Amino acid sequence: MPYDQLLKNRTRNLTPSERRLFDYILANDEEAVFLTIQDLSARVKVSLATVVRLSKALGFRGFPEFQRELRLLFRDKLTTISRLQRTMHHDASEQGILARVMQQDMENISGTLEQISRDDFSRFVQMLNTAQRIFIIGLRSARSLAVFMGVALEFLQREVWTLRPETGNMWDRLFRLQQGDVVVGISFPRYTRETVQALAFAKERGLRTLAITDSPTSPLAQHADCFLTARCKMDSFIESFTAPLSLINAVVTALGVHRKESTMETLSKLETFWQSRNIYYE
Repeated sequence: MPYDQLLKNRTRNLTPSERRLFDYILANDEEAVFLTIQDLSARVKVSLATVVRLSKALGFRGFPEFQRELRLLFRDKLTTISRLQRTMHHDASEQGILARVMQQDMENISGTLEQISRDDFSRFVQMLNTAQRIFIIGLRSARSLAVFMGVALEFLQREVWTLRPETGNMWDRLFRLQQGDVVVGISFPRYTRETVQALAFAKERGLRTLAITDSPTSPLAQHADCFLTARCKMDSFIESFTAPLSLINAVVTALGVHRKESTMETLSKLETFWQSRNIYYE
């Protein structure tokens, strides 16, 4: 079973002590994933039985299996300095970097395709399809993904707001959310605080929330009615957004197919309009 499916929706029913332990692991992942069960229980001041119960609550047979999966999950969540230092240990020539980066991107896309739940993908697209308005928030480097998604949805003549906190009115716009609106949060390690807060705010208002992130343990996933995960592994000081971008491309394409006739009519009118305004270089 894919790792995404093992954790999905299972963190919402944890006991307070299990939640405290889980939060500690998330906050101290680089250290916690290598601690023994005795050390982990001592650090968080919970019983050994709590560590075992948390492991089983998340779908694992015990702590050793849980820890093995966590090591795989968190090995990519390094600081920008740590990631760049990893690059230095490999072939740092320009040719070596070119080959390694593109190979990792191919592996990210392949891994993302394997881990995506087809049911979740369909549900994600359907929630966008029925949305009155779509609010998208992606900050810092993830803003590139938010802008791409917003532009693509505008091609389909959807009412889209791509939120930008630097303009000072992001929370004003979020305050105007209404039933029928959908908020999409996009963030990858290291997660941006305001993206998580915006999604949590929408969820508290009883609105539908979607997330595109890296794992079910992402803070965005905890506030999303439906989320999709994409791999972003890269030995560099920047994240790799090749797989997330491909995933968004698939989402928007599937959304366009949902309304084939209106999509074709809209794009035909846009092509005529673009030509009349001499938008593209001839």
